[in-house]
Amino acid sequence: MATNKKRKELKKKEILNAATKAFVTNGYKNTSVADIAKEAHSSQVTLYKYFPSKIELAREVIIQIVIDGYAEYDRRLDKSNMGFKEKVASILNFGTSEVNSINKDFMDFMIDEFQGSNGNHRVMEAYDNGKNAFWGKLMKQGRAEGIISDEIQDEVILMYVDMILNYFMNPA
Repeated sequence: MATNKKRKELKKKEILNAATKAFVTNGYKNTSVADIAKEAHSSQVTLYKYFPSKIELAREVIIQIVIDGYAEYDRRLDKSNMGFKEKVASILNFGTSEVNSINKDFMDFMIDEFQGSNGNHRVMEAYDNGKNAFWGKLMKQGRAEGIISDEIQDEVILMYVDMILNYFMNPA
C-alpha cells in the first residue's frame, strides 16, 4: 500500500499531466480548472490543495515542459553515433515539433511566463538551471570535433543563445 506522501505525489502528478494535456491542446484561456479536475479524476478542491491558482498550475506545467525538454535534449546529446551537427539538427527538429504541437494561446502564455510578465520568474529560472549543463555539453562536443573554435568563449556562445531566445520570445 502506498504511503500518504506517495499518494499525494501521485495525485499531484495526475493533476499536472491532466493540466498539461488540457493547456497544450486547448490553450490557457479555454481551459478551466473544472476541465483539468475532471481530466485528473479529482475535484476542484483537491486541485487547489496542490496548486493555489490556475496561473500557478499553468506555470508548473511550463516548468515541467522545460525540465522534460532538457531531459530529451540530453538523451539526444548522449547518442554517441551522432556528430555535433547531427545532434544540433536533431535538437532543433525536436524543439520545432514540440512548439508546433502547442496551442497558440498557451504558447503566448508561455512567452509571458518566460518574460516574467505575470509577476514570477520561476519559468526562466528553470530554463537557466538546465541551460549551462546542456549547452556546456553540446559546446564541448562541438569543440572536440573542431566545429566550435577554442577562441570563442562559452559565455559568448551562451550570450548568443540568450539573444536568440529573447528574439523569439518578443511578441513584437
